[in-house]
Amino acid sequence: MANAGYSVVGGHMNRSKAILFLPVLLLAALALAGCSGPKTGTMCISNCGGNGTVAVTMVADTLPANPALLTFQVTIASITFTPASGTATTVNLNPALTVDLMRLQADTVFLGAFANIPAAQYNSATLTLSGSANITFLNDTTNTTISGCPPATICPLSVAASSNPVATVSFTVSPNGVTGIGIDLNFANAVSISGNTLAVNFNNNNVLSGFTLPRQGSNLFSNQLDLLEDFTGIVSLSANTVTITSPSRGTLTATATSNTNFDANPDPTKPLCPAGTSSLSACVSAKQVASVDAVLNSDGTLSIQEIEPLLPSQQDIVEGLVATINQNNQTQFVIIVTDKPSTASPGSLIGSLNIGDGLTVNIPNPNLFLVDTKGLSVGSIAPGTLSFFAGATTTGALHPGQIVAVHVSTFTAASGIIIASCNADTVILRWSRLTATPSVVGTQTLGATSLPTYFASTSGNIGVQLFQGAQGQKGVTSFDGIPDGSFLNTAKPASFRALFIEDPSNSVNFPFFAAKVRQH
Repeated sequence: MANAGYSVVGGHMNRSKAILFLPVLLLAALALAGCSGPKTGTMCISNCGGNGTVAVTMVADTLPANPALLTFQVTIASITFTPASGTATTVNLNPALTVDLMRLQADTVFLGAFANIPAAQYNSATLTLSGSANITFLNDTTNTTISGCPPATICPLSVAASSNPVATVSFTVSPNGVTGIGIDLNFANAVSISGNTLAVNFNNNNVLSGFTLPRQGSNLFSNQLDLLEDFTGIVSLSANTVTITSPSRGTLTATATSNTNFDANPDPTKPLCPAGTSSLSACVSAKQVASVDAVLNSDGTLSIQEIEPLLPSQQDIVEGLVATINQNNQTQFVIIVTDKPSTASPGSLIGSLNIGDGLTVNIPNPNLFLVDTKGLSVGSIAPGTLSFFAGATTTGALHPGQIVAVHVSTFTAASGIIIASCNADTVILRWSRLTATPSVVGTQTLGATSLPTYFASTSGNIGVQLFQGAQGQKGVTSFDGIPDGSFLNTAKPASFRALFIEDPSNSVNFPFFAAKVRQH
């Protein structure tokens, strides 16, 4: 396998040491309303009588300069809401929620809507993190070995994560009301290189900050608190409500409305949810694999903004970041696992595979490659670009940094220094999440620099294609913190969730097709 400067090492089963296994191609705040109190015209501070609900979401930003983080999993066991005076209230997440913080660069995770919170004025929310943080990173320093990981190498690492970081945020809980708050994790304040060690300390100052929902600068409607995107898993239906169950991310339940967008599946030869579909039951069926964007409403419920079937049946699906491409064998590549949207039932083959693991993917006789456009009009706005991936059958279509989903047909578990491997018959291009620095701004296209090093980009500036239209409508780029791309601040990083489509000579002018742009 050709070596373009990086190595990938280690496996999830033994995250305490690095094991060389393959060379790599490379790789503000809203005004607060006083809560209802016992007397008209007074602000309730504590013991206000009655209980309310607090809906909590979480995002992340500000990556460290080094190393390049690929996955970063933590487990959230509970949240404590601390009032300005009186007794704090702790709610347990049951079960505890394991979150890959790297998804939160562009996405938002819903931690829950917690009822029976005493009405009062609150000034902070504290997360209880338990167990270990499981990290996969690229050591992109020049000559420093980090936690046993040599330069130009991708390694796994487990570090103690048990901690109680505090997000300072002022919010009011009113009797029978719903209050939304968001928690923002700053990677750079939690992750550092100390000597030759990758250090993680969630108790550092300013690791967490907080804000009330909707966040200042959001493009949501007046009855909406937040937007939760690309929750992918197995479908179950009850009337006009869908529950998506993810083996790696929990469950999400949301209800279709008259504003729900129904998108077709990626495979045009086996159409699901075709154009003109107008009901949930006509779009998805039980045991299918689907992706949902959901709106967190001001009453604490979730509504479906967009739903898209991905595959017609429950099966072993692995999603991962392309890390290795075998230039001597165009039927083999390596991914770093970023999600397991679906597992076969019964008889799943991938039970031992975890987020952050390396997986060698063999495609000896695949179906034609697919692209999940999520309703974005890639084909019309950039004619011919889809053909660089859609319809391909070899790794010539792949590029480091792409996210692909594969259907696992056979599987060999990791053993010793050998990472897990599989045969796959389906390859779908999905959504890369990245942070970069805007260099050129506009309403239709953007320029950006300082891509994460695992993209192996040799270009000083890359192009990002935007899709214009009313926010919340089908096929439109979603903006968070800015009205549109022309408002980006070139002095600050921005985060993107985008399709990454490139030709073999890396000459596409706008290879990133953005479903989401965030800057705060």
